[in-house]
This record gives sequence, structure tokens and C-alpha cells, in this order.
Amino acid sequence: MPGSGRNRVLINLATSLGAVVACTVVYYLLPVDRFGLVGTVNSVVLFAIGLVAVSSLILFQVRRFRIGGARHGSSMAGVAVALYLAVLFFAAVYFGLSRQDPGSIASLRTRTDALYFSLTITSTVGFGDVHAESQVARAVASVQMAFNIGFLAVAVAVIRARAARRDDA
Repeated sequence: MPGSGRNRVLINLATSLGAVVACTVVYYLLPVDRFGLVGTVNSVVLFAIGLVAVSSLILFQVRRFRIGGARHGSSMAGVAVALYLAVLFFAAVYFGLSRQDPGSIASLRTRTDALYFSLTITSTVGFGDVHAESQVARAVASVQMAFNIGFLAVAVAVIRARAARRDDA
């Protein structure tokens, strides 16, 4: 059917938008400021577990896109939503860090500030109004930058491979 492809795209976009909205609502409701990040070991372990989980989700989405795209119910929109989840994860870490050590990230006072900071790192805009001050905050920002570079490298490689397959067909 001619309209079924367009319907599938619209469903994918609506699902992706719904996922972004739901993840953003959960981000704002997380009780990060109440619990704080207790102790260096706990903070590092929680950060590592979260980073592995987000990375796994992104790799899963990229793999599904690479293998079959829409045939498997996956699309590049799913990959973008997974990256947005990574942005929210880092924003939660920055917000928790700023609650534990208020001077660690300059001008970061609210969850929106944390989301803004995480998005400026991901987009490589870096206005400088909110920036890492402490060594821990700089280390986390550095991990996010490396994560973003790795994500972009994988995404570009997958898109190029998929385009090459279409050219060969």
C-alpha cells in the first residue's frame, strides 16, 4: 500500500516524540536532589552502571537500524531517542553533582540548567555560561564528550554502511 510507508514513518515519529516527552518528565521527577550522591565509590558505580545501560541501549538501537531499519520496527529516530536518553542521564549526574558540591558546575542551579549544560556539550555549542569548575565535574564532562564522539563515529559508520548496501543493490 502506498500510504503504509508514510503511516509507519508517522508512527515512528509519534512514538519517538512520546518517548522523549516521557523521558523528560521522568528526568524532572527523579529524586536526585533528595538522595544526593553518597560517597565516591557509590557515585562511580552508579555512574558506570548508568553509562553502560545507556550505551547498551544506543548500540542495540543502532544495531537494529543497521540490520533492518523499519522492517524491525526501528528507525534512526529510535537511535536519536536513545541519544537523548544519554543527554538526560548526564543531566541527572550534573544535577546530582551540583547538589552534592554546589560550586562544581558554575551557574548550575536547576534541572533545566543541568539539561541545558548536557545539551550544550552534546551539540558542541558550549556557550560557556554554565561550565565545569571542579575536577570531578570536568571528568564527567570529559566522559560525556568522549561518549558523544564514540556515538557519532558509530552512527556515521552505520549510515555509510547502510547507504553503501543500497548503492550495491
